[in-house]
Amino acid sequence: MTVASAAAPALQLVGAGAAETVDLSIDELAAMPQYDMATENEFADGKVTYRGPRVEEVLARLGLDKLDSVRFVAANDYYVDIPTEDLVKYHAILAMQADGKPLTRREKGPLWLMYPISDYPALQDPIYMRRLIWQVVRIEAQ
Repeated sequence: MTVASAAAPALQLVGAGAAETVDLSIDELAAMPQYDMATENEFADGKVTYRGPRVEEVLARLGLDKLDSVRFVAANDYYVDIPTEDLVKYHAILAMQADGKPLTRREKGPLWLMYPISDYPALQDPIYMRRLIWQVVRIEAQ
């Protein structure tokens, strides 16, 4: 199943099979339900309100939400494997905005995986800081 967006893809979801790929544009991601998350992290000054779709809902577009883990890949090919259970448990988002402004590449955008770090002491572990991958371009089945 290959689905292509009319606009340039901002995010590519890659399933287990070679033919399972979904390209999503920023407009398509913005059309999904949006959630606000006010949190601090070591990469920003103070508490910032991030906004974007929940990762679990993005993953569901290709059935990736049923997997044990998925790989997030950044524009520079940096990647991190994350248990889908964590993404669902903490309602992680793909932040597209910070304090009401679109995230640019210079500001770790256009997509930055964000956890509610301030809300859960368990998330203040360095493992979660490494999972705050920015400039996300691809999510792959693992």
